[in-house]
Amino acid sequence: MTAEDRGGTLRLESGRFVDATTIVARASGDSEPQVVDPSPVSFEPGTRYATRRVLGAGGMGEVRLCGDAWVGREVAMKVMRAGAGSERAARARFLREARVQGQLEHPSVVPVYDLGHDESGQEFFTMKRVKGQTLEEILTALRARDAAAEQKFGRRRLLSAMSQVCLAVAYAHSRGVIHRDLKPANIMLGDFGEVYVLDWGIARIHGAADLDEHERVVPDTEAVPETQVGSLVGTPGYMSPEQARGETRELTPRSDVYALGAILFELLSLEPLHRGKSVNALLASTLTQAPVAPSSWAKDRGIAPELDEVCVRATALDPTDRFESARALSESLERYLDGERDAERRTELATEHLARAREALERSDDAERRSEGLRELSRALALNPADPAAIGMVSSWVLSATDALPAEAEAELKAVELADRKSAVGRAAAVYFSWIAFVPLLMLTGVKSWALVGAFAAITAVLIANTSWMALTGNSGPKHMRRNLWLHFTAVGATSFVFGPFILAPGMAIASAAAFVVGIRANRQTRWLVASLGFAAVFVPAILGWVGLLPTPYAFEDGVMKVLPQMVPFHPGAAQALLVAVTLAQLITPSIMVGRSLEALTRAERQNFAQAWRLRQLVPAAPTATSIPPEAKCVF
Repeated sequence: MTAEDRGGTLRLESGRFVDATTIVARASGDSEPQVVDPSPVSFEPGTRYATRRVLGAGGMGEVRLCGDAWVGREVAMKVMRAGAGSERAARARFLREARVQGQLEHPSVVPVYDLGHDESGQEFFTMKRVKGQTLEEILTALRARDAAAEQKFGRRRLLSAMSQVCLAVAYAHSRGVIHRDLKPANIMLGDFGEVYVLDWGIARIHGAADLDEHERVVPDTEAVPETQVGSLVGTPGYMSPEQARGETRELTPRSDVYALGAILFELLSLEPLHRGKSVNALLASTLTQAPVAPSSWAKDRGIAPELDEVCVRATALDPTDRFESARALSESLERYLDGERDAERRTELATEHLARAREALERSDDAERRSEGLRELSRALALNPADPAAIGMVSSWVLSATDALPAEAEAELKAVELADRKSAVGRAAAVYFSWIAFVPLLMLTGVKSWALVGAFAAITAVLIANTSWMALTGNSGPKHMRRNLWLHFTAVGATSFVFGPFILAPGMAIASAAAFVVGIRANRQTRWLVASLGFAAVFVPAILGWVGLLPTPYAFEDGVMKVLPQMVPFHPGAAQALLVAVTLAQLITPSIMVGRSLEALTRAERQNFAQAWRLRQLVPAAPTATSIPPEAKCVF
């Protein structure tokens, strides 16, 4: 921002505005700390101060870098400049500034060492030579995204410095002094933690009349409708509304609080609270603009709501709505900083836990270390839920998990599968017991071969007994399940003794295979076994009949296929009833068996999805940074 946008310190002298800004030391080679020199010196008059160079010049005075031979240090000497307004008024202001600043004995007020005049009668006063950067320079570097400035002047350091500034101003208020010209250019930060409030030249003293109270500044009343004619002293853009109205005699410490709030706003948002191309525009904005939260102008700066509230309260248009004192403003900042320090410690602890989690989780073959790593990860996320590194690790280990399971997780899954198999075996035992209902229908058809009937009954009895034993004992492991598969498909193959291998056996084999694959969550090897046994249940009896080892089950005469039952003869009514019953069983049984298994799988899938969805809600999404373009902001 240019000087036209911001304005300077306003004072009226000889009918014109002048700059009363204190000149401060800039970083240079001769400003580095020197080794202390304890050697004795002479106290000869007129030999104490030796001018080395001019540091700068302002409207009323010139600041020189001098060597103090008596003490052996560098000091800043301010001397009056010739032609600085009327001689009497200028001298009075000059001496007033020295006395005010000298009596404010506070670590953040530059101490005055000496006040006097030289051989020519020219007044001067010496003060500590301050070294560092003004807040204005720092904010300019931060706006330019200067990496060194961003690293050196983090938000916490600037807020801590701002709290010190508030306390220095509060001390001045306790001594009856209102600064009236607080702005970033009048705040300096040193390299060793020093914080200074500069330029007390236009401070107002309680109970004392201003030296220039009869001088007037008449703003453009068309641009500032509510402005009252009065003495206008300060910097437009930072002065309070009552100060902008020229109410010099009505100023209170809360006027300085407004200026501190405007500085805090700019520190947080890197945008001035009031903008304008002229003094009148800045004054109009000061008088009319309602308090603004800095986060509304700088959404990408991550400004906390607590700081928004502090800024809004400090810059209220009505003085009674502001903080009652600069100390209260400092205390609000300190409360926020205390919370931020806690947050920083939590972040540090979260980083430590995350490092231990990363180290432990790299040992994926060590179950104990892996468990400890996951516990460390949960601690890190609990301490800092928004940490991108912790979120990424959670996503990697939980949300993006593959089907490869650790040994202990594999064991837990096997336990679940065995429990499901036990339930499936129980349902199978009930189905096998239902087969007894077919015995009366089978007997109604008559018996053709008691040997085959006995063999079929024996196979079925063994199958029912084995399945019942598995259901009762819970022994549904692979070896027991394989034995049951052999028995089941042997019983399916035995049905070829009734209707041959190509009537009932294929349907029963298909339904059984589907029920087993789903019910026991068969792996690839078991699925091949089930398919092979189903194939064998149909084609082994057929092949045995083709090669003559078993009687031929079918005869083909005159284009007609005849079924030649081997175990029972066919009586029309009984045989038809048996066909209907067996067909219904083939349709209903698989639906029940497969349906129950699919219900369990669907329920497990929904539970897994619900858990994953809840985990995703626990992982905070990265905020989308948006900012209001400068042209969209309320400026004058």
